[in-house]
Amino acid sequence: MPPMTTFIAVCMGLIVLELAIMIGVFSFAMLKVRDAAQAVEVTAYRVDQEVLSFGQSIRSGWGQAFKTLLSTGLMLFRRD
Repeated sequence: MPPMTTFIAVCMGLIVLELAIMIGVFSFAMLKVRDAAQAVEVTAYRVDQEVLSFGQSIRSGWGQAFKTLLSTGLMLFRRD
């Protein structure tokens, strides 16, 4: 029968190997989370820019023109 120290050494080696594998998996997962967070940040920035440009177009005259057309159209329907 092998000595007990050999059994303990094998168990410790397996524990260290398992820990190293888990550290690798955790690091890989954190890299994926970082990539996803960067993608969300870029998307949020693009949406913010679209909202700002839409607001500027409404303030610059397109919104007023649309309101004028809408009110004119409603006035035509009210006369009938």
